[in-house]
Amino acid sequence: MDTAQLTPPTSGQHPRPLRERNKPEPAHATPGHGGAPLQEHDAIDLNVRQPGKASIVVALVVIALALAAMLAVGIIPRIGIHNEIAADAAAAANAPVAVTVATPVRAATIMNVALPGTLRPWQEVSIFARTTGYLKGFYTDISEQVKKGQLMADIETPEIDQQLRGAQATLLQMKAALAKSKSDLALAEVTDRRFESLKGTNGVTQLELDQYAASLQSARAGVQSAEANVASEEAEVHRLSDLQSFEKVLAPFNGVVTGRTYDVGSMIIANPTSNDIKPMFKIAENDVLRVFVNVPQSYSLTIKKGMDVNVTARERPGRVYTGKVMGTTNYLDPTNRSLLTEIKVPNPDFSLLPGMFVEANFSVKRDKPPLLIPAPALVSDSAGNRVAIVQDGKVHFEKVDLGVDYGKELEIVGGLNGDEQVIANPGEKTIEGAEVTVADENKPAPVTAEPKDSTKRVAESTDSRPK
Repeated sequence: MDTAQLTPPTSGQHPRPLRERNKPEPAHATPGHGGAPLQEHDAIDLNVRQPGKASIVVALVVIALALAAMLAVGIIPRIGIHNEIAADAAAAANAPVAVTVATPVRAATIMNVALPGTLRPWQEVSIFARTTGYLKGFYTDISEQVKKGQLMADIETPEIDQQLRGAQATLLQMKAALAKSKSDLALAEVTDRRFESLKGTNGVTQLELDQYAASLQSARAGVQSAEANVASEEAEVHRLSDLQSFEKVLAPFNGVVTGRTYDVGSMIIANPTSNDIKPMFKIAENDVLRVFVNVPQSYSLTIKKGMDVNVTARERPGRVYTGKVMGTTNYLDPTNRSLLTEIKVPNPDFSLLPGMFVEANFSVKRDKPPLLIPAPALVSDSAGNRVAIVQDGKVHFEKVDLGVDYGKELEIVGGLNGDEQVIANPGEKTIEGAEVTVADENKPAPVTAEPKDSTKRVAESTDSRPK
């Protein structure tokens, strides 16, 4: 079957009228198709009729109606919902804020303050040798109890012994010389008196009288010199005797030996000022102990001399040692603003050891106890420390002065009278002048006057040992 060639109108040609298109056209051969003639029924009209203005207007109207329907179905309800949400938010913002209030109360008049302290011996001393020699023997050792005056060690000092014997012999010579000088003085006095009785006669000349008077003065000077020599030599004998007495090392007081340095035969040098000389013994008196406590400034004015203090140690559970305040320095350390306090604690059974950390519990009496409020009630910002209180149904912020922070409660030492309704936990809506409603006006939530553990613990980073 031959394929008909489509011949659309070329550029510049106009379509023929329908009646002309119905007329048969002469057949002609199409190259490449075997010369088959193009038939009339094989022709296709490619001229599409253009749409009219009415159709365009209708289409636009339909599109506009579709858009309006979409707007009515989707956007308008959303606008309504947004307006409702905004109205609800405005109503909530203007509505009174529900708050919980707490009534401040006075803290207890008697407050227990627990502070860390360090135990020190009542007396502690390092015993150095006062004479040079060799250690002959020691008779007590570390951890042993000693009594005052008890012999602890012997030191051999052969040089001192020889010097003492020599000084004693010299002293005997000096005493003999003193006796001779006194005898010469007595003879001079007798001779002077005898010749003075012959004065005015021809039996004695004036020259002889002057000579005998000078001899008497010389004899007197000789006695004085001999007495001075004897006194000097006696002092030397006493000095050497004292050095010899230092051969015996005695305990200066009742205590326990806490250190021993030398063994038998060691060379002992009497030079305690030298840095390389170690003490022979160390003794501490432990039947009475001292506790040194650094009291913070907030409690410093409540510590009185003679007040009782309960001392406890973790290593002695269940035991309470009663001590007394011996005194304070009456001076706050500028580095940590604390008052060094000394406490005397009896320790007859030696159950406490020097150097232990203990806890000193002071019963502090306050003339005007501060107020206590819940810790979340405090607002600290650029305006300072404040609390929010309810006045005539509105929020009012009041500046306060803080005392001690106990964690769950705070001490208020200024700014409140105690009859305010303090907002227990103010939030971001709790602003100055905002209207509030109390959650339960008949039963406000008061804070406790004292926590379950009434002991107030104050932590110190400083060493409580005195410098």
